[in-house]
Amino acid sequence: MALVIGLVAALVVLSAGAIVMWKQLAATNVRRIEPPAGELKDLFWGDVMSRHVITSGSMARLEIFDWGIRLRGVVISRWIVPTWEARYDELATAGLATLPHSRIAIWLRIKDEAPVLVEGGRPPGTPAGIGFLCDRYTQVLPVLEKHGVQVDRAVTKVRKVEELYQ
Repeated sequence: MALVIGLVAALVVLSAGAIVMWKQLAATNVRRIEPPAGELKDLFWGDVMSRHVITSGSMARLEIFDWGIRLRGVVISRWIVPTWEARYDELATAGLATLPHSRIAIWLRIKDEAPVLVEGGRPPGTPAGIGFLCDRYTQVLPVLEKHGVQVDRAVTKVRKVEELYQ
């Protein structure tokens, strides 16, 4: 009986450690700005693709405002999906990227010179970017384009998300 209790306790400790580590890794993609007050103009449901987190099952939402965009998790996934905000003038490009056997993601990249307020932070010199996985990318790109974001409709095929950060 003591062996079973010990194994269960070890499993609980390992699981808690894994969740804490996963949350810390996801936090490296957090990008928060001081957004001005603005009205939500459009909303797209999908998933997130970042260096340490790829979700599936409509766990994220891309919010379109008049000042810029916010990508964040839905209520049940906010603990793991990084919140990522950018003004339209900070976005360098919105391109398309895909992994093998994956949906197409809108890869959002920040201009290098853009000021960033980062919680948890990404390593210095690492390009700021994140992917929004959705089936409706053909509807999202024109919205971004309308706000002056440079859009690249060529699909970049990568084997690992890490390749998009180089």
